[in-house]
Amino acid sequence: MDTSFAEAEKHSRQQRMTDASAYSAHMQEAMRYNRLSSADYSLVMAILHAISEGETEEQWKEQQQRRKILHLPSSESDVSSLAADDEHKQLVLRLKDLLLWPW
Repeated sequence: MDTSFAEAEKHSRQQRMTDASAYSAHMQEAMRYNRLSSADYSLVMAILHAISEGETEEQWKEQQQRRKILHLPSSESDVSSLAADDEHKQLVLRLKDLLLWPW
C-alpha cells in the first residue's frame, strides 16, 4: 500500500514538473516575441508557481487575493466592480491567447 502511494506521489510530482516545463516554454515564447507585457509578468510567474505546486484555479485565486496580486471583482453591483470584472475577463482572454491560462 505504501509503495503504491509513493509511486502515485512520484507520478504526480513528475506530471506537475512536466506541466510547469510546458508552461515555461509558452512563457518564454511570449517573451521572445514581446507578447507578454511587463505588467503581466508577476502574474504569469505566480501561475507558473501554482502549476508547479499542483494548485487548482480556486486555490491559486485565493492565494493571489491574499497577496493582493490579483484583483478580482467583488459581488457588489457597482460600476467599479463591473469594470474590474471586465478587466479580469480581458486579462484571462489575453493569457489564453498566449497559452498562458492553464485552467
